Amino acid sequence: MKKMKSKRFTAMVATLLVFAFALAACGSKDDTTTQGASSQAVDTTPVESAAEPAEEPAPEARADGLPTYTGGPAEISFGWWGNDERAALQQEVIDEFQKAYPEITVVGQPNGGTPDHLAIIDPQLASGAGPDLFTLGGNWPDYVQYLEVLNQYEGNLLQIDDPAKFDASGITAVSAANGDLYGVSLGTNALAMIYNQTVLEAAGVELPKDDWTWEEFIQYGKDIKDKLPEGVYPFADNATNQANFISYFLTQNGETIYDGTTTTATEETLTKWFDIWEGLRADGVVPDKDTTATYAETGADTSAITAGKALFGIIWSNQLDGYQGATTDEISLVAPPAGANKALVLQLSQTICLNKNSKNKEAAVLFMNYLTTSVEAGRIMGTSRGVPASPAVREAISGEASETSKKIYAYYDVLDTIGTVPQGLNLPNDQEFVDGLAKIGERLRAGRIDSAAAAAETLKLMKELIAK
Repeated sequence: MKKMKSKRFTAMVATLLVFAFALAACGSKDDTTTQGASSQAVDTTPVESAAEPAEEPAPEARADGLPTYTGGPAEISFGWWGNDERAALQQEVIDEFQKAYPEITVVGQPNGGTPDHLAIIDPQLASGAGPDLFTLGGNWPDYVQYLEVLNQYEGNLLQIDDPAKFDASGITAVSAANGDLYGVSLGTNALAMIYNQTVLEAAGVELPKDDWTWEEFIQYGKDIKDKLPEGVYPFADNATNQANFISYFLTQNGETIYDGTTTTATEETLTKWFDIWEGLRADGVVPDKDTTATYAETGADTSAITAGKALFGIIWSNQLDGYQGATTDEISLVAPPAGANKALVLQLSQTICLNKNSKNKEAAVLFMNYLTTSVEAGRIMGTSRGVPASPAVREAISGEASETSKKIYAYYDVLDTIGTVPQGLNLPNDQEFVDGLAKIGERLRAGRIDSAAAAAETLKLMKELIAK
């Protein structure tokens, strides 16, 4: 991790020596937000006396420990994805930030689900516009041409250099190989299976175990199918609506979706993946194609689980709050089916990034700092974007966690037991892969292609996106 180190030169007073030889030194003005310093030529003509130049007074430290703002009135914008609950929580944080920094106005831009958010900011950024701050996920490498490098702000405006305030993993996950920092983690999460505990208990069936295998997962669905209410399926169809679930399956089979150069995925493993879901559909364990098409499974408001049509589905652990808030039934988490190799990743959930074309970068970085390191912001947001990357925030809010947040923390204990692997790379042009995968799924469910053809098309798509 590169760190900016300010260069401060103190002006030295010229001294008359016995042979009238004069020495003089040059100085430069300190700048905590930009790299480098410039030197100025100094007249070395001997003088009778020289007054030491007055230094600019340093900004007065704040009693609350937050960095001092040195600019004038400013307005910044922040775009993110998430449901209405997250939008409400985020607005509370904005309100608190504006109390701390009354000179800065933050305009919140909630953009719906992840695809909606990216569809909104992509053309804006391409035109040189876009919000001052915006959220990205593991797809951040696709956006580096639009992002400000943040190293210069570390330790001053951005208080993430202190391990007590921020986990190093929340920095390295958004850093390029050369150490350039392009974002700050808003939390961590992991893939998890959500399930409707209320309906399962009412049906008198045993709850799932965190160490189940794919064979046990398939058999479990078959066993409970006839015990459920009419029109309710055991599992949602997650064959092609979550690219990371496919990546998880590949990792279990010793392959990788992208290693930085290519993909090691094979048609054989991808065919196995599609065969699992086609078999479940044939057995009535996942919904028919028309029901599946009704639910995009991009969040709680587009889910067959919250609609009461299915009991299990794949989500990110931090989404539990949103799903629980969408139903009166009790919703819980269980690990996805295990395979031959460990594959679960405790990873960056979202990162907040700074638009390199922002006109108010100081104000924007201060909001970034507040959102990621402030205990008050952490107390408000909870686990909406995952478990906070700040140890101080985690400690402060642990005793105030909601019941659903406690389940998320408990799931992290499960991850400790099961074991995790380091976070890998997303496929380049990640959103194009998500969109293309969905189209392959539609054709597969409609019977226009079989599992082998779906596998071949998926692998071809991967390679095309890597080569772009």
